[in-house]
Amino acid sequence: METFGLLGFLLGIYSLSKVKRLERTLRENNIRPGGMDSLGNQLRQKVGQTVMVTLYQDGGSPCKVLDADEEWAHVLRNEGKWNQRELLIRLSDVKQIKG
Repeated sequence: METFGLLGFLLGIYSLSKVKRLERTLRENNIRPGGMDSLGNQLRQKVGQTVMVTLYQDGGSPCKVLDADEEWAHVLRNEGKWNQRELLIRLSDVKQIKG
C-alpha cells in the first residue's frame, strides 16, 4: 500500500511539471487557453503580412500569411532568393510566431 501511495505521489509531481511546461509554452506564444486569443485568431489578424513561423519539426522561416482558420494556415513561404512555396500548415504543428 505504501508503494502505491509513493508511486501516486511521484506521478502527481511528474504531471504537475508537464502542466507547468505547457502553460509556459502557451504564455510565451501569447496563446490564452479557452480560445480567447487562439493562434488562428492571431494569424487572421496578420493576413497579408510577413511573419516568422517556427514549426516543431524545423526552424523558423519568413512566411506571408494568405489565410487562416482555427486549424490551418495558408502561407507563402520564402525558400531562397527567388523561390517561394505555397503551403497549408496545421496550426498544431506551429511552435511560435514572431512579427
